[in-house]
Amino acid sequence: MSEFKLPPLKKPKKGEAPKFTDSGLLTKRIVKQVESYLPIILNRVKAGQDMEKVVRDIAQHAGVEPDMVAKYVQAVIKAGSNQAASGGSLL
Repeated sequence: MSEFKLPPLKKPKKGEAPKFTDSGLLTKRIVKQVESYLPIILNRVKAGQDMEKVVRDIAQHAGVEPDMVAKYVQAVIKAGSNQAASGGSLL
């Protein structure tokens, strides 16, 4: 899964609004709403689609804020990296 690393969210320039607002912590409820979309997210990113567009599209379908989708994907990547580093199976 390491091939799906996300770049960090860009900091806005002076006088420019941030691309995503920070909606707070990722909750179990939000994870449940987003987790079924993970294969779609990964396929779209692997196909070269813009991550911001993918996140916004999935957020609309899942009924959550875009930053929550981005946080979920980053958490999945981190969990996969930690598991691979410890020698565990990714499946």
